[in-house]
Amino acid sequence: MKLEFSKPEVDHFKEVCNFSKQEELILDLRVKGLSITEISLSIPTSESTVNRRIKSIKRKIYKVL
Repeated sequence: MKLEFSKPEVDHFKEVCNFSKQEELILDLRVKGLSITEISLSIPTSESTVNRRIKSIKRKIYKVL
């Protein structure tokens, strides 16, 4: 599942998925089209942490779909 959602969809997921602040930030950056590397440099955190957070985001979204 790619993180390609409209702004209203992302806002809905934020309301129902109980994301952490870090997950919300990563979701916003990913939806804007930033790569894993770009996100890790902008936060800053490691790429593996960004990947883990994205997997967590996907799991939470999948549960509400």
